[in-house]
Amino acid sequence: MNWLDHYQHKGHVFGECMSHQDSELMYVYIPKNASSWTKPNLLDWKWENYNYHRDNLYHKTAIIVLRDPVDRWVSGIAEYMYLYHKHFRPNASMPVAVLDLIFDKISFDDHTERQIYFIEGLDLNKCIFFKFEHDYRHKFSHFLFTQNMPNTYANYEFQHVSEQNLERRRWKQFIQHQLENSKYMFQLKQYFKADYELINQVKFYDPGQPNT
Repeated sequence: MNWLDHYQHKGHVFGECMSHQDSELMYVYIPKNASSWTKPNLLDWKWENYNYHRDNLYHKTAIIVLRDPVDRWVSGIAEYMYLYHKHFRPNASMPVAVLDLIFDKISFDDHTERQIYFIEGLDLNKCIFFKFEHDYRHKFSHFLFTQNMPNTYANYEFQHVSEQNLERRRWKQFIQHQLENSKYMFQLKQYFKADYELINQVKFYDPGQPNT
């Protein structure tokens, strides 16, 4: 099986992106990084789905949203457990062996995998990076304005957030509580070491700075 299709059975193929035939930009989306909010906004401008590996779009400038790896993983594993293991309940009776397994494997699907895998092969010096945080909607909307794409997207709420679903919220709170165990937190940070290194080395889009 081609490595791009590793999570195809879960609904994602590495290299998935959106672009327009008349644009030198492409949006490379990473699950759990506001992709459910961003993609519909670009559809408004007739952007279409591509795969930058298979469609050979390496020459385009990639728009990429990065998120704190542990924060993203907590949201991702909550969604994974909710979607695929409804027989488990997030409570104190969960066997330690199950928790050890979760924190040993860490990546179970595209929502919990390392972010670096979603941007494999791109020239990072050409990418435009956004940080997933409270003002992402405003910064992304501002960027679209600079690209002659006026909008009111900053007023739109994020989609598919854990807090909007009771069971996902319970899983998220349960997993966050488990991170009080320093062993589990250490395992996560070691696993996502490359993601943290990426976040620390890139320059994030800032409307207040020149030449952005």
